Amino acid sequence: MQEEKSPVYTIILGVCMLLCLLMIGRMLLGHPEQEVSPEVGHPTLPEQEETGMQLRESYLCGLIEQALPIPVREITAQIGADETISVVVLVRRQDLQESGLVPGGLRTALLFLPEECRMYGAWTASVAEGKVALQCESAEIGGVAVPAELVTELTEQVAAAINEYLEKAGMTPQKLEWTDGALQLTA
Repeated sequence: MQEEKSPVYTIILGVCMLLCLLMIGRMLLGHPEQEVSPEVGHPTLPEQEETGMQLRESYLCGLIEQALPIPVREITAQIGADETISVVVLVRRQDLQESGLVPGGLRTALLFLPEECRMYGAWTASVAEGKVALQCESAEIGGVAVPAELVTELTEQVAAAINEYLEKAGMTPQKLEWTDGALQLTA
């Protein structure tokens, strides 16, 4: 009886060890398990103060990822006190080609980019008529400048996502203040 259980226990032990090694490897590579928010695919609303709210970098990343019409591998955003929002997005070249967003001249340039491309953009933001407006300062994909029509389309989509987010939070911004890591919006 003991000899019959030995191979089964050895297999179970081996599987458990492999799973543990995979989890440890994932942690060491900097990919912690992601938390699932109550509304899958939508960033959660921050706590709102009486007269305003802060739009932090993490919320901004979620909004940008939601607004982009292509799958995103990785996204980082930096809100600086110098009144700029810098965003770096890692996307697959294939996803860009299949999206239909990329105009002819840039489509040819995409053929020479690596399989995973970094998209970079820098924006300034302002508030007008209770809405956040974005103005693109620069945008590139893998070091290649992004055409104006694509920049305009993506900027409008991201601004719409931010304004929809604020509307859901019951916020009509009138003033915007810049800090490192957050935008302070006041009503």
